Amino acid sequence: MYRFYVTESRLLTATTLLLTIKKGPSEKPFSFQPGQYATISFTVNGRPTPARNFSIVNSPTEQGILQFSIRVKGRFTNALTNLKVDDEVKVQGPFGAFVFDSNRDDETIMLAGGIGIAPFMSMIRFASMTNLNNKLKLIYNNRNQIDVPFVDEIKDYANSNPNFQPTFLVGEGPSDNFAGCNVKNGRITPEVVDQVVKNNYADKVFFICGPPNFMNGMTEILRNKGVSGEDIITEAFSQNSKRQTSRIFSWPMNVYALSAVGLSVTSAAVMVSDLIKTLPPAATLSSSNIANPLGFANSRQNDLDELVNGLPSVDTKDPVTDAVRADVAKKAAALTASKNASNVNTNSTTIATPSPTPSSPAPTPAPASATVYKPVPVCTTSQSGVTTCV
Repeated sequence: MYRFYVTESRLLTATTLLLTIKKGPSEKPFSFQPGQYATISFTVNGRPTPARNFSIVNSPTEQGILQFSIRVKGRFTNALTNLKVDDEVKVQGPFGAFVFDSNRDDETIMLAGGIGIAPFMSMIRFASMTNLNNKLKLIYNNRNQIDVPFVDEIKDYANSNPNFQPTFLVGEGPSDNFAGCNVKNGRITPEVVDQVVKNNYADKVFFICGPPNFMNGMTEILRNKGVSGEDIITEAFSQNSKRQTSRIFSWPMNVYALSAVGLSVTSAAVMVSDLIKTLPPAATLSSSNIANPLGFANSRQNDLDELVNGLPSVDTKDPVTDAVRADVAKKAAALTASKNASNVNTNSTTIATPSPTPSSPAPTPAPASATVYKPVPVCTTSQSGVTTCV
């Protein structure tokens, strides 16, 4: 935010105000490029006004001052006409990509509609004051000659700067105010543009500024002539906070964009760092914590082996006992075969895992006596889930 102070406020025409302000003595330099705009605000009866955007009309070579040409048509702009000398005006900026680049734009065609002349005045003044060799051609369209600002100044630059050529168009009424200049009646047509550029649209940059309908019409003419979008630079002229531009050359806009990208990258890095901190160390992910199906099969096999070995070695022909023994032996053989098949298929070394503590062996039944009784089956269940009855 810069603090400027009013040095002049006067009407150029019945509806066009020229506001000149100078930088405060303690403020840092306000550097801008020809064609840019600034945001200004002030106070009315001690209350701050909203901020509004206005094109800068003076040359960047005029250090310490800013000039704005403003169409008076609303509450804010009417309040500007009441500003007095030394009243404070707050300025932000500069902004905008509607910029004349003397190192790039060797031949510039400027199409202005009404108050859209404002940013072009900064370009014309800058090129004339610095004696640039760049060629500037202005096509300036107005409804009539009554309310056209900067006419005399434009005529003076046309006489003093051989590289600057203006063409005026008047929609209705007389046009004697433009005597001595190239002036035509009506609006800008494709034929008018052909005459100005001499039917050669190559190697030229076209700037367009004015009301929306004017800009759309000029853009259509140029596109129909084969001008690429890269060579058409537009400024949707408006005295509010929603001004749009077609190119970005302004350093403030680039800085804002880069700052946004940097902030996004930094935020993402912080989020990833916090996520990594919540993960357990890699050392804690040992092999003992990984499920091992082969180790589980070995554990079950050990349980069955102990059960088989723990069966009573009695000579009995009891069919129930024989059936249980046969069933246990069959299951043990099946698990052994399954384990061997797994070892062959995986072709890897089994990771040893601690076997669960086996249950106590089944109690040995009392020896058979002379009198044969059918024993009551005794059932046990191992920790691995195998139930055996004897």
